[in-house]
Amino acid sequence: MITTDRFFHVNGQSRGFFEGWYFKHQVGTQVYALIPGISIDDTGEKHAFIQVISQASSHYFSFPAEELKVDEEAQQIVIGANLFSMSGVQIALKSDELTIEGSLRYHNLFPIQRSRYAPSIMGPFSYLSFMECYHGILSMAHTISGVVTWNGREIDFAGGKGYIEKDWGTSFPSAYLWVQCNQFTSDDIRFFFSAADIPFLGLAFLGLICVLQIGNKEYRFATYYGGKITDIMRNEDRLTIHLVQKNQQVTIEIATKTGHALQAPASGKMSRIIRESASTTMQLTVRENGREILSEKGNMAGFEEVGNLRGFHY
Repeated sequence: MITTDRFFHVNGQSRGFFEGWYFKHQVGTQVYALIPGISIDDTGEKHAFIQVISQASSHYFSFPAEELKVDEEAQQIVIGANLFSMSGVQIALKSDELTIEGSLRYHNLFPIQRSRYAPSIMGPFSYLSFMECYHGILSMAHTISGVVTWNGREIDFAGGKGYIEKDWGTSFPSAYLWVQCNQFTSDDIRFFFSAADIPFLGLAFLGLICVLQIGNKEYRFATYYGGKITDIMRNEDRLTIHLVQKNQQVTIEIATKTGHALQAPASGKMSRIIRESASTTMQLTVRENGREILSEKGNMAGFEEVGNLRGFHY
């Protein structure tokens, strides 16, 4: 079976499995992310969920598993009265702390490049069936239209930007870094970076995946292309990551704001707490043969930091 991010994996899973989608929406200076998914623990106990995160707070909505409906052909997820798809979302969530209602449409999605060698961001690892966690990027950026009422406040998303990714498998990595940004000084730049400790056939390695899109040109940095992290340094509240691939060097400097709590999977169960900053700032620099080809400041970047990556202390 080709394990790419173009397909759903929930069907047929009975225990120790999760699948989640990450829909990010930003407008003005605000970021709102919606994370629908399914959790099946070691005993087969399952439930659907929708997590919500903004700069101000995070929330977890739990649903009976039977309220999750997946339409593979339409690439559509329904949880209760909520619908998530590649063309937009419809939201109807209510708790004591948060009420959200409305619908958003997505336009002009920017997918990543695909090939037989790299059918997804995971490259040839996409073809393996025993990985702990699979990652997929569905849209590096797109424009948004629509209106959402958030705790009685109407938010018009016209002119906003979006991003979609997903994860599935048994557990999140024990240690990882994740950065995503599509709000740079130049309007046509989109960026994603992740590095994680990857269990593999009884051993483990540090895996790297990174995409930089400038207009219609894509740069891909990844373990499966020979890319590697050379240094990670912390200076007060800033984390600097250096990576190299052949004649190209990338420096990511990110402000490590304390994020809000999110629930994450461990053996399928959403029992682990991680923290995500929904909106922070970053600096991205790319050099080729020692010559600087890009230096851009990014705003409204998403950032997660969990543990220490193997081989580095920061």
